[in-house]
Formats: sequence, C-alpha cells, structure tokens
Amino acid sequence: MLSFGLAFEIGCVDPSVRQEKARAFEAKLLEPIQDGRTTRQEVLLQLGTPSSTFEGGRILTYDFAVNLDGEWHRVGNSLVSEWAIPHPRTASLVLVFGPDGHLVRHSLVKDLPHSDPPPQTAVASPPN
Repeated sequence: MLSFGLAFEIGCVDPSVRQEKARAFEAKLLEPIQDGRTTRQEVLLQLGTPSSTFEGGRILTYDFAVNLDGEWHRVGNSLVSEWAIPHPRTASLVLVFGPDGHLVRHSLVKDLPHSDPPPQTAVASPPN
C-alpha cells in the first residue's frame, strides 16, 4: 500500500510546475543556439552525440523525454523504461547546418498531445 501511495504522489505533480519545468528546459537548451552563428562543432561539444543524423551529418536531431515529475532528459543511454509511463511525452531538437558548418535553422518539435496523462478510470463490474 505504501508503494501505491508513493507512486500516486509522484504522478500528481501540479501541471503549472510541469509547465514551468518545460519552459526552463527549453530556455536552457535553446539559449546558446542561434541560426547563422552557432557551428556544428559547438552543438556537438554542448549536446554530445546526436540521437540521429541525416544527409551526411548536415542534419542532427537530439531526442528528449519528460517523466511524470516534469523533468526532461536526453533519450539515448538513459533508461526510459524505469519511468512510470510506457510512452513518455517527447521533444526532438532538429538542427540543419549549411556547407560551412554554421546552423541554418533549428526547431524544437514537441510531441505533447495532452498536458497531463489521461486519468485512470475504474471499470465497474456488471450487476449479477
């Protein structure tokens, strides 16, 4: 019963706290990235190995997931399976570089269909 109570408490983070954590995550991630100025080498030094590369390394993507506490983490070597939800909400940072190695454009693509996980509903037994 104690573990159920702890699991329930963890999943009940105030939505405004999660939104604030999401804003802080985005600001920290995107602040040093500037189209036309940031180089591919700077991104690799700051973020490390990308989740995916395309077009011979001209396009890099970095994948992120958020747990029930609203904390964002890089997806890759971390154990997403230890989180309480099977399909965490995610975001991908997509970076496109020009032939000179400078960032042409970037975008943070979010897969956040719901602001909160759907509530669990109890299924009533049919009357006898």
